Amino acid sequence: MPEIGFGIIGCGNISTLHAQAISSIPGARLRAFHSKSQQRGQEMANRYGVVWEAELARFLARPDIQIVTLCTPSGTHADLGIQAARAGKHVVVEKPIDVSLEKARRLIAACEEASVKLAVIFQSRWLPAVGILKRAICRGRFGRLILGDAHVKWYRAPEYYEAAKWRGTRELDGGGALINQSIHTLDLLQYFVGPVDSVCGFAERLIHPYIEAEDTAVAVLKFKNGALGVIEGATSVYPGFSRRVEIHGEKGSAILDGNDISFWKLTESDEEEHELSQLKDRDSSNAASDPMALEVTGHRKQIQDLIEAIEQGRQPMVDGAEGLKALELVLAIYRSARDRVQVSLPL
Repeated sequence: MPEIGFGIIGCGNISTLHAQAISSIPGARLRAFHSKSQQRGQEMANRYGVVWEAELARFLARPDIQIVTLCTPSGTHADLGIQAARAGKHVVVEKPIDVSLEKARRLIAACEEASVKLAVIFQSRWLPAVGILKRAICRGRFGRLILGDAHVKWYRAPEYYEAAKWRGTRELDGGGALINQSIHTLDLLQYFVGPVDSVCGFAERLIHPYIEAEDTAVAVLKFKNGALGVIEGATSVYPGFSRRVEIHGEKGSAILDGNDISFWKLTESDEEEHELSQLKDRDSSNAASDPMALEVTGHRKQIQDLIEAIEQGRQPMVDGAEGLKALELVLAIYRSARDRVQVSLPL
């Protein structure tokens, strides 16, 4: 296949991970960066041997770029993604898809109208342990699901918010611990258990008074399949603990702790135990206290999936509609916390 060219918009911390992922994929070639910061943009361009384009229009007009990756503050994703789609570029957007459902839906519509693909980064879906757990649930190995819980008790020091003023703001971050840090795990929870029917939530700012949004949140869920669940999401818990997803069904239980299975017990003969013992290509990243303690594997696999989706004429595994699900759950919890009411989904 001919080389497929990538351009990255935004040169913050996460752009390094995208650049590394793209550079590790055969047939993918990073072509250019665009950033409002000339210093950071030129830095990144020099590091990867490409160019920095100061003007967005010129960046989007480059014929050697087929896919644009958005590594900008969350509240800018839809606006930039729409411009990229109208320029005929496929779009990769870091989580969340945006901070409002209206803007996210406009981005999805723009990509559909331009006949380009849209992928939303939820790289945890490519973890080997996640694949084993998902397949077991789909095969009915857990029976009827009873409880599905997500716990993200992380810590972010004041310096984290000081380094990027948009973090923790409602306009550009869309909120705090839930929409930024916890949304990956909320995506996994719905990926395993299914869509949520209703939520009751609380969200508070407890130790970071200098941000607008919450650093601690909890919610009680009822899933559409009748299962119940709990969500805890925080950047206030020192020193930070690995995220957990707990799945309990009538035939057994499993716990995803960090990126591996820490508990697995089913009532029937367990055909997955050997598969679990043979897990390879593990992702040992742990962002519980360090936001950059990430490995490139998940991003590489997800970007590779987008390339294959383009070649095969199918949707990416995590397309705009999938990205919308996690955002909608977060916004429902926020609405419940704000209005002190039970909120039904879809919004």
